[in-house]
Amino acid sequence: MPEQQIGSPRIEGGTHKLTTGPLCFSKPTKEMANHLRPLFITANFGGVPIPKTMVDGGAAINLLPHRMLSKMGRTEKDLIPTRLTVTNFAGGITKTLGILDVDVLVGSKKLKVAFFVVDTTSTTYNALLGRDWIHQSLCVPSTLHQQLALWNEDGYMEIVEADPRPFLPSAMCCEARYYHDDLGPFTFFGVNQNGRPHGVTAQRLIEEGLTNSLEDWNRPFVLNFQSTDV
Repeated sequence: MPEQQIGSPRIEGGTHKLTTGPLCFSKPTKEMANHLRPLFITANFGGVPIPKTMVDGGAAINLLPHRMLSKMGRTEKDLIPTRLTVTNFAGGITKTLGILDVDVLVGSKKLKVAFFVVDTTSTTYNALLGRDWIHQSLCVPSTLHQQLALWNEDGYMEIVEADPRPFLPSAMCCEARYYHDDLGPFTFFGVNQNGRPHGVTAQRLIEEGLTNSLEDWNRPFVLNFQSTDV
């Protein structure tokens, strides 16, 4: 079934286009695939545009740094109490300050989303949308295409474009360096007597000092249920 374009409006939830056709990402060119960028969008949180919102299918939950509360006109009094803690991939455990209900608008899809609020200054994202939001919003994210595909309430599929430059050129954080145009993935080189590669290189990653930051240690991995409250 051919894809039928409905339009490309720009609304508060980001730039998007509608289609009545089936989900079909175009085959990437070699140049398109030559990146390791995460997926950042600008989402609307309760009427407030929030840039550097990271969509991460590797995270189970939605996470919001405490510093974002004031930007959204909210306080700790708005938090739902909880004793849940979050474990990251490094094995560290962080206590959540509470759960915040937020009306999140991406494209034209609005959902009330539960965010676990943590007191951290080490995250470079302003908010993280994990599988909880991805699955609820019927969203298919593609870091390769730097796009989100999601279905709205009218049954149309929307394509939401990722922010092409979420960080300032002067940003020193590791995630910003993933946005170099010539930063490519790992490649193998050489073969041994069994025909197996004996080396791997990612020269630009090494040059940019990213060898120790290939994991996002701040990605929430699992919730530790210390009580029955949710």
